[in-house]
Amino acid sequence: MEKILNFIEKVILPPISKLAELKHLRAIRDGIVAILPLIIVGSFFLLLGSLPVEIFSSGFLEKHQNFLKIINWYKNNLSHILMPYRLTMKLMALFASFTIAYNLAKNYKLDGISAGVLSMAAFLLTQIPQNIEKSWFLPLQNLGGQGLFASIIGAFFTVEVMRFCHLRQMSFKMPEGVPPSVISAFAALVPASIVFSIIWLLTDILHLNLVEIILKAFYPLIYLGDTLWAVILINLIMQLIWLGGIHGASVVNAVFLTIWMGYLEQNANALSAHQSLPYVTTLPFYQWFVWIGGSGATLSLAVLMLFSRSSYIKQIAKVSIIPGICNINEPIIFGLPLVMNPIMAIPFILTPIVCGIISYLALTYNLVNRFTMIVPWTLPAPIGAFLASGFDYRAIILVLINFIISLFIYFPFFKEYEKSLKE
Repeated sequence: MEKILNFIEKVILPPISKLAELKHLRAIRDGIVAILPLIIVGSFFLLLGSLPVEIFSSGFLEKHQNFLKIINWYKNNLSHILMPYRLTMKLMALFASFTIAYNLAKNYKLDGISAGVLSMAAFLLTQIPQNIEKSWFLPLQNLGGQGLFASIIGAFFTVEVMRFCHLRQMSFKMPEGVPPSVISAFAALVPASIVFSIIWLLTDILHLNLVEIILKAFYPLIYLGDTLWAVILINLIMQLIWLGGIHGASVVNAVFLTIWMGYLEQNANALSAHQSLPYVTTLPFYQWFVWIGGSGATLSLAVLMLFSRSSYIKQIAKVSIIPGICNINEPIIFGLPLVMNPIMAIPFILTPIVCGIISYLALTYNLVNRFTMIVPWTLPAPIGAFLASGFDYRAIILVLINFIISLFIYFPFFKEYEKSLKE
C-alpha cells in the first residue's frame, strides 16, 4: 500500500494539483457555489409545490370541510407557489453566467462587475426570442440547467476578450479625475462591442442555436455522468486526491458540479410537470447517500473513534463528531490522519464506492425517490435526504443502511490502525 501511496504522491498528484489551480475551473466552481443560495430557496418552493396531498382520501376530506378548502386552495394556487422556483432554479444558467465571469475576471485582476454584466448580456443574446401576438418573449427552457454549458463558455469567451483588449490597451482613454466606476464602464465598451457583434452574427444572422450546439457537444459527458461507472470513477479519483492531501471535493466539484446541477434542474422540471424523473446522480445523491459525514463517508469512522482505546484517537473523535454530523470531516482527514495513511486508505476509498453502488441501484430501480431539490449541505444526512427526496421515508432507510455498511467496512482497518498507534 505504501508503494501505491508513493505512486499517487509522485505521479498522480502533480497534474491534479495543477488542474485544481486552473483559473477557469476555479471560476466554474466558485461561480456555481455562489448561486447555491438561490437554488436552495427555489428548491424550498418546489418542495412546497410538491406536497403529497393525494394521500388524503375523499372520505377524510368529506368529513373535514375546512381541510378540503385548504387542499383546493393549494391546488388552485400551485402556479403562484412555484413562481419563486421558476425564477431561481429555472434561471440557473443566467445567474451562473454572471458569477462565473465575475470570478474568472477577478482571477485575471480585471473588473469583475463589468465582466459579469457583459457575460450575462452575451448569454441572453444566445437565446432565440419568440414572437407571440406581436410581443417578444424569451423561453425559460435554455436559461436553466439546459443552458449551463453555454453560460460557462459564454463567460469564458467574454472574459478572455476583455483580457485581450486590456493587454493591448484597446479601450477609450479617459481624462484624469474621472471616477474609477466611469473608467471601468468605458473600458468595457470595446470588449462589449466585439462580444455582442460576434454572438449577434452567429445567432441572428446565421440563425445558429448556440445553446443547442454546445449542449450536443457535451452530450456524451452528460450521458456518461449518470452511469454506475461514473459513480465508481468519480469516487475513486476523489479519494485518491484526498489521500495526497489535496481537497478532493473541490477538484471534483470544479469538473462535475455543472453536470450534477443540470441533472437536478431537469429532475425538478419533470417533477413540476408530473413526469418521471430522468436522472439518478444529482448533487444531493452524492451529498446524502454517498458522502455521509463528508468525503469518504467518514461519519461511521467518527463513531468508531469515539469508542477507541487510543487516547489520541478519542481526542480527535471528540472534536470531529459534531462537524461530522454536519458533513464536515477535515478534522478526521487531517487529524487522524487519513492523508497518506496506508492502513486507512483502503476503507477510505472503498466505502464511498460501495455506498455509491448501493444507492445507484436503489434509485435506478425506484426503491427510493430521485432528487429534485437542494437543501443546506450541513444538515444531518437522514434529514437532508428526507427533505431533498420530497419527504420519502425510504431515503432515511437507505442512509442508515449505507451508514451501517460503512461501519463494517471501516471497522477492521480502524482496529488495525488503532493497534499500530498503541504499539
